[in-house]
Amino acid sequence: MRKEKIIKIMKITGLLYGIAFILTTIVFIFFDSLLISTINAMSQHLYTSLPLAQEQSQFFKVLAVSMMAGVTACAFMIYKNTASYIEMSIPLVIMKFTSSFCGLVAFIYGCIYHYGWNTLANLIIFITDFPLGVWMLYLYRLCKRNS
Repeated sequence: MRKEKIIKIMKITGLLYGIAFILTTIVFIFFDSLLISTINAMSQHLYTSLPLAQEQSQFFKVLAVSMMAGVTACAFMIYKNTASYIEMSIPLVIMKFTSSFCGLVAFIYGCIYHYGWNTLANLIIFITDFPLGVWMLYLYRLCKRNS
C-alpha cells in the first residue's frame, strides 16, 4: 500500500478516534450511572452468572477523564498532521493496550478468585480498547515500513 494512502487512512482514523474519545468522555462525566446501569442490564440479560459492576467514586472518574484527554490529544494530533505526529500513535497504542490488559486481568482474576471483578464492564474495556490499539499499531507499522 502506498504511504500516501496509509497516511490518509491514519488521518481519518485519528479524526474518528478523537470524536469517539470525546463522546466517551462526555458519557464518563455526565452519564456514568446510566452507562453502568446499561451494562448491568445487558449482563443480567446475557450473562446472568456474572456479578454486576459497581459505580466508582469521583476519584476514578477523574482518572478516566484524564486518560481520555490523553488519547484524544494523541488522536487529534495524528489527525492534524499525520506525518509530523505519527509518533503520537505509540502513546495512544500504549494507553489502549494498558486499559485492555487491565480490564482482561481484572475479569480473569475475578473469575479465578471470585472477588466480583469478573463483570461485563471489565470485559467491555478489553473488547473495545484492544481493537483500537491493534488498528493504530497496524497503521503505524505500515507507515513506518513504507517510509
